Amino acid sequence: LMVAAVASITVNATGPNRQDILSYTTGKAIFVIVVLNAGIAAWTEHKAGDALEALSKMTQASIYVVRDGAEVKVDVPEVVRGDLVVLGTGDVVPADMR
Repeated sequence: LMVAAVASITVNATGPNRQDILSYTTGKAIFVIVVLNAGIAAWTEHKAGDALEALSKMTQASIYVVRDGAEVKVDVPEVVRGDLVVLGTGDVVPADMR
């Protein structure tokens, strides 16, 4: 589209109506729309990255296990053999379990 904008301005600049400022309107409009579209796309991408980061923070990084007879909260990577994992409704199983 940028090429179309440049081509439109070039054609109008070399045409018989080159002194008429309104003959450049199409090229300028295309250029403005392309720049506006790029700005909106960049802003949307930035917001999507923020939303993805917020979702990753919401993931369950810890779980309750029964260890040494007491229920404790541990990080998922720290679950070891012998821990009894306490699962509630909607919980995700943190590891391969039997």
